[in-house]
Amino acid sequence: MLISVIVLNLLIALYGFHLAWQMWNLRRTFSQAADALILAERNTHNLLGGAPQGIERRELSVRQFHQNYRQLEPKLQQARQALALIGMGRSLIFNPRLTQRLRKSATKRMNR
Repeated sequence: MLISVIVLNLLIALYGFHLAWQMWNLRRTFSQAADALILAERNTHNLLGGAPQGIERRELSVRQFHQNYRQLEPKLQQARQALALIGMGRSLIFNPRLTQRLRKSATKRMNR
Protein backbone atom coordinates (compact mmCIF):
# COMPACT_ATOMS: atom_id res chain seq x y z
CA MET A 1 0.00 0.00 0.00
CA LEU A 2 2.78 2.42 0.86
CA ILE A 3 4.46 1.70 -2.44
CA SER A 4 1.28 2.52 -4.39
CA VAL A 5 0.91 5.87 -2.54
CA ILE A 6 4.54 6.76 -3.31
CA VAL A 7 4.13 5.75 -6.97
CA LEU A 8 0.90 7.77 -7.19
CA ASN A 9 2.60 10.81 -5.62
CA LEU A 10 5.50 10.48 -8.08
CA LEU A 11 3.07 10.30 -11.01
CA ILE A 12 1.21 13.38 -9.75
CA ALA A 13 4.53 15.21 -9.30
CA LEU A 14 5.70 14.23 -12.81
CA TYR A 15 2.38 15.39 -14.26
CA GLY A 16 2.77 18.69 -12.38
CA PHE A 17 6.29 19.14 -13.78
CA HIS A 18 4.99 18.35 -17.25
CA LEU A 19 2.23 20.99 -16.90
CA ALA A 20 4.73 23.53 -15.56
CA TRP A 21 7.05 22.87 -18.51
CA GLN A 22 4.16 23.31 -21.01
CA MET A 23 3.07 26.53 -19.31
CA TRP A 24 6.65 27.82 -19.42
CA ASN A 25 6.79 27.09 -23.20
CA LEU A 26 3.40 28.74 -23.69
CA ARG A 27 4.55 31.83 -21.80
CA ARG A 28 7.68 32.02 -23.98
CA THR A 29 5.58 31.71 -27.14
CA PHE A 30 3.21 34.48 -25.95
CA SER A 31 6.19 36.66 -25.08
CA GLN A 32 7.66 36.22 -28.57
CA ALA A 33 4.28 36.98 -30.16
CA ALA A 34 3.92 40.12 -28.03
CA ASP A 35 7.43 41.26 -29.03
CA ALA A 36 6.59 40.71 -32.71
CA LEU A 37 3.36 42.69 -32.37
CA ILE A 38 5.14 45.55 -30.59
CA LEU A 39 7.77 45.64 -33.34
CA ALA A 40 5.07 45.64 -36.04
CA GLU A 41 3.23 48.45 -34.27
CA ARG A 42 6.42 50.55 -34.02
CA ASN A 43 7.24 50.01 -37.69
CA THR A 44 3.68 50.85 -38.73
CA HIS A 45 3.75 53.99 -36.58
CA ASN A 46 7.09 55.05 -38.07
CA LEU A 47 5.87 54.37 -41.60
CA LEU A 48 2.48 56.05 -41.31
CA GLY A 49 3.34 58.73 -38.76
CA GLY A 50 3.77 61.46 -41.37
CA ALA A 51 0.96 60.26 -43.64
CA PRO A 52 -1.69 62.85 -42.65
CA GLN A 53 0.60 65.79 -43.43
CA GLY A 54 1.69 64.18 -46.68
CA ILE A 55 -1.90 63.56 -47.71
CA GLU A 56 -2.80 67.17 -46.93
CA ARG A 57 0.13 68.44 -49.02
CA ARG A 58 -0.86 66.24 -51.96
CA GLU A 59 -4.49 67.34 -51.62
CA LEU A 60 -3.43 71.00 -51.74
CA SER A 61 -1.26 70.32 -54.78
CA VAL A 62 -4.13 68.61 -56.59
CA ARG A 63 -6.48 71.49 -55.73
CA GLN A 64 -3.95 74.01 -57.10
CA PHE A 65 -3.48 71.92 -60.23
CA HIS A 66 -7.24 71.83 -60.86
CA GLN A 67 -7.46 75.58 -60.32
CA ASN A 68 -4.62 76.22 -62.78
CA TYR A 69 -6.18 73.83 -65.28
CA ARG A 70 -9.53 75.62 -65.07
CA GLN A 71 -7.76 78.93 -65.74
CA LEU A 72 -5.94 77.51 -68.75
CA GLU A 73 -8.93 75.73 -70.24
CA PRO A 74 -10.34 78.79 -72.12
CA LYS A 75 -6.89 79.53 -73.53
CA LEU A 76 -6.59 75.93 -74.66
CA GLN A 77 -9.97 76.18 -76.38
CA GLN A 78 -8.86 79.37 -78.16
CA ALA A 79 -5.63 77.71 -79.26
CA ARG A 80 -7.59 74.73 -80.62
CA GLN A 81 -9.88 77.03 -82.56
CA ALA A 82 -6.93 78.97 -83.98
CA LEU A 83 -5.22 75.76 -85.04
CA ALA A 84 -8.43 74.53 -86.63
CA LEU A 85 -8.72 77.77 -88.61
CA ILE A 86 -5.08 77.56 -89.66
CA GLY A 87 -5.58 73.95 -90.73
CA MET A 88 -8.69 74.82 -92.68
CA GLY A 89 -6.94 77.73 -94.39
CA ARG A 90 -3.96 75.56 -95.17
CA SER A 91 -6.15 72.85 -96.68
CA LEU A 92 -7.86 75.47 -98.82
CA ILE A 93 -4.61 76.99 -100.03
CA PHE A 94 -2.73 73.77 -100.66
CA ASN A 95 -5.62 71.75 -102.14
CA PRO A 96 -4.78 71.46 -105.87
CA ARG A 97 -8.36 70.80 -106.99
CA LEU A 98 -9.70 73.78 -105.11
CA THR A 99 -6.90 75.98 -106.39
CA GLN A 100 -7.72 74.98 -109.98
CA ARG A 101 -11.42 75.68 -109.46
CA LEU A 102 -10.67 79.07 -107.99
CA ARG A 103 -8.39 79.92 -110.94
CA LYS A 104 -11.01 78.78 -113.43
CA SER A 105 -13.77 80.78 -111.79
CA ALA A 106 -11.49 83.80 -111.56
CA THR A 107 -10.57 83.57 -115.25
CA LYS A 108 -14.25 83.15 -116.18
CA ARG A 109 -15.12 86.27 -114.23
CA MET A 110 -12.31 88.17 -115.88
CA ASN A 111 -13.40 87.08 -119.35
CA ARG A 112 -16.98 88.29 -118.85
